[in-house]
Amino acid sequence: MLDPWYGLYYTARLADEPLPATLDLPDLRESVSIVQDHRGVPHIYAKNDDDLLVAFGYVVARDRLFEIDFIPRATAGRLAEILGPTAIATDRFFRSIGLAWSAKNSIEETTAAASEQIRITRLFQKGANAYISSLSEPDYPFEMRLLGYAPELLEYMDSQMLLLYMVYDLSFRGEGSSRNELRDLLGADDYELLYPRYSRTYVPIIPPSEAHWKSIKIASAPTPVSAKTPVSAKTPAPTKTPATLNPTFADIPFPTGPPGTIAEGFRSGIGSNNWAVSGKRSATGFPILGGDMHLNLSLPALCYEVHLVSPDMNLYGVTIPGAPAVVEGITETTAWAFTNTGSDQIDYYVLETNEDQTEYLFAGSMVPFEVVSDTIFVADEAPIVEERLYSRYGPVFLDDDRATTIRWVGHDFSRSAEALWKMGHAGTYTEFEKALEFWDSPMQNILFASRDDTLAIRSTGHLPIRAGADGSGVLDGSSGENFWSGRVPFDELPYSINPDQGYLASANQQPADPSYPYYLGADWREGYRSLRINELLSGRKRHTVQDIMSYQADVHVVQADHFIPFLEELEGLGDDATRIRDRLLDWDRETRIDQVEPLLFDFFLKDFMDHVWDESVFDGRPDPSDMTVYHLLKTDPESRWFDIESTEVREDAAQLLRSALESTAVRYSKALLENEDDLQWGLHNRLVLKHLTRSEALRPLWRGPFPYPGYRATLSPSGSRMNTFSASWRVVVDFSSVPPNAYGIYPGGQSGNPFSIRYDENVDTYLSFEYHPLIMASSPDSFPEAERRSTTIARPSGLGSKKQSGSSP
Repeated sequence: MLDPWYGLYYTARLADEPLPATLDLPDLRESVSIVQDHRGVPHIYAKNDDDLLVAFGYVVARDRLFEIDFIPRATAGRLAEILGPTAIATDRFFRSIGLAWSAKNSIEETTAAASEQIRITRLFQKGANAYISSLSEPDYPFEMRLLGYAPELLEYMDSQMLLLYMVYDLSFRGEGSSRNELRDLLGADDYELLYPRYSRTYVPIIPPSEAHWKSIKIASAPTPVSAKTPVSAKTPAPTKTPATLNPTFADIPFPTGPPGTIAEGFRSGIGSNNWAVSGKRSATGFPILGGDMHLNLSLPALCYEVHLVSPDMNLYGVTIPGAPAVVEGITETTAWAFTNTGSDQIDYYVLETNEDQTEYLFAGSMVPFEVVSDTIFVADEAPIVEERLYSRYGPVFLDDDRATTIRWVGHDFSRSAEALWKMGHAGTYTEFEKALEFWDSPMQNILFASRDDTLAIRSTGHLPIRAGADGSGVLDGSSGENFWSGRVPFDELPYSINPDQGYLASANQQPADPSYPYYLGADWREGYRSLRINELLSGRKRHTVQDIMSYQADVHVVQADHFIPFLEELEGLGDDATRIRDRLLDWDRETRIDQVEPLLFDFFLKDFMDHVWDESVFDGRPDPSDMTVYHLLKTDPESRWFDIESTEVREDAAQLLRSALESTAVRYSKALLENEDDLQWGLHNRLVLKHLTRSEALRPLWRGPFPYPGYRATLSPSGSRMNTFSASWRVVVDFSSVPPNAYGIYPGGQSGNPFSIRYDENVDTYLSFEYHPLIMASSPDSFPEAERRSTTIARPSGLGSKKQSGSSP
């Protein structure tokens, strides 16, 4: 690495090399033009879609090869091969939940169906492999050189592992048996009070006036069996196998990804926003769409901008490196954006087994487990050979006296990459909707807008139909009664087209109101963002492009709107607590980085919630949501849940609110008097961009922490004091011209090379909530010269050049 010619200096020297003027690229049928703009975005112009895909694969591999390798490698459980023993836990976890197992099964199904997905993926990978084949060791990405391994040629399995990682990240919930335990310990009535299936305060994605499901008739499902033994709020509940807890569900072994790694998986707060206004609600007279996906942030970034042009498409958008299609896209007349539906797409089951745990009971018969030998290869150490068990549901987890198993949509065949490719070719909503029929997983709220003034949204994907109990908690797997009986038909999934209100929006809230007949899920904890965006969209008759951008930067705290009014009439406060209360009452409830009040409110709210949910029944289990506390404050301020378990007296809501204010005063009054600038929100709430590996050893490749505005569940999200996720791609599309006027930004840059200026060049723009205009020139000749960095002609060739990655030393 220290070689003065071929070491790190070589990697750094090539960091910002443009593509060469000519490029010999195998598998092309005709020449392709590739224009790079000054931000490194490739604009690819091909005479047919096949060549477009080959060139697309080549440029993405050139810019993001380590990322293309790393995410599928992690998902397949192969990190220990390059990282050594520290990655064994992550590998074992991903293997234990059956990702590689399901990918192999999916490949067999795809092959049998002769899917278009295979064709487009292999064309993309031909281009990527042409780049990989051109490399010698000094050309490898920095991380590969550092870790001492070579890139492998891509196979179809790699694209499946990439898709499975996104399905995992957006739908795999490792809640285990906590819901059953809470239901048993609390009793049915208190459980429904504290953990309602439907959020009490939200605006559904589908306007109630648009509910198309009234005529759907399905059989009602029973609830899971439970001991239903209530406990008093004053009675400590043991955390392990209490007498009142159904032993079937106590201490069940369930898989959880190692924290702080790529295997963390679904977390509350990860989500997205999208919204669109129709021409009658737009200042331009044409629809405007806004979207911002909220995903893990990293360097290299999860997103990669690309512009694809052929006789059949003019498509600009972002892809996830390694995917053979644009994920969120803009065409000359259409655009779309995603939010995660958050529906329940995974179920947990307990199985009865024979004594030696080689068979399990299913629907009255003993069935042998499928046993698969699995080997984890570890750098510089002996391989680890393990056995994995599978049931008819999916992967199995054993302890001394029981077996548990999971059924998850991630184990099923998925055509979502094919859906994306077809979405990019759709010129009308009818064609777009036909493409959505191919979308399987993860389930998404897909918002569409077009120049012809069509707005539509669909909660699209594999929503399971449960034959027996719903998916809340752990179910009996041995009877067979809870086996999934199918998936909800496409036309019966929640959707809305051109609603009378003139706008549509989703922010991971419940797609439909409680009248929707199918089980969507039971963890709709917070509807704050849905309340805020609907307030903004309904509050103006017409919206400008700048308005839509400002909504993506909105950091108004709806929680403060809910809880601060309860402080106004409090009596008996000390002087310091009164000053804190007055600051909060006068606060505009924004969370900008130069404000002090967000820190005061954050401490107050956490202290208040800690006292509300101090009962031992909640130890090690998820607390009820803030929305539940708000409901109790409004309807029952004397509720026993406001009583502090450790005291002899009976407290009420006012006493807990007073106590939280006094605690806040003790914590911050001195600082407020001496130097309140030390309490500015931006000094305490920050955003950090970790390297994709999340390795502390690669901290020099991180960026930040940066002062960052926002709060939990603001439209511009900020989930914790040290934020590692937020908007991963902000985009605004104005259909008043052809092609649309479009603007976008993501944190990071086009290059995965940490020595490149394009590794992190978007970060300052992103933190300022500014945008880059997106260039959608329909041909190389019409591309703005002021924005052109280089032009490359890729020519058909059966050879390929050894040094196409950059100039020779």
